[in-house]
Amino acid sequence: MSGRVCWADVVERAAVVVAGYGPVGGCTLRQVYYRLVAEAVIPHTAPAYRRLSARLARARRQEGFPDLIDPLREVHVPPAWPDAATFLEEAPAWFCLDHTAGQAAAVYVACEKDTLRAQLTGWLAESGIPVLVVRGFGSQSYVQVVRERTARDPRPAVLLYVGDFDASGADLERDLDAFGGGVCRVLGFGGAGAAHL
Repeated sequence: MSGRVCWADVVERAAVVVAGYGPVGGCTLRQVYYRLVAEAVIPHTAPAYRRLSARLARARRQEGFPDLIDPLREVHVPPAWPDAATFLEEAPAWFCLDHTAGQAAAVYVACEKDTLRAQLTGWLAESGIPVLVVRGFGSQSYVQVVRERTARDPRPAVLLYVGDFDASGADLERDLDAFGGGVCRVLGFGGAGAAHL
């Protein structure tokens, strides 16, 4: 990356990147940023990230840019329906059998970054594979939830880890007692994680 950044070109390229994520549930500002950094469109600096955020916010306000997702902020509203008939019409869509029933192992997919949640849940929803977002170092509360879930399942657990094995990625292995006290096999994808296959 050399020279000055032409932010009009950056916004145009960012729109193409965001539109490409539409079929899998959208993408976050951080995902767009890293894609543009990887393509050498913008530098990997905090000022470039802040400038990208401001430019894309302006483009979205002008309604000339596809929506980004923000998985951490949402309006929490209890489910409600205009009437009982509407509820009864929609209720069958909620029913789903466990698509993993009968499989030899209970498969889980874990990622460090919440930015991958929309894509992973979109890709895996039809197969019924649970997605765990560990957000770096896991909390004991989350480990306990996973431990209780795997304890109820008689199958061995297999964890597919999507991410790197930096400090928090490597720490995931420490928390693997949540997957049945060492019964779990870990398969890592990408980067240094390939060594853990």
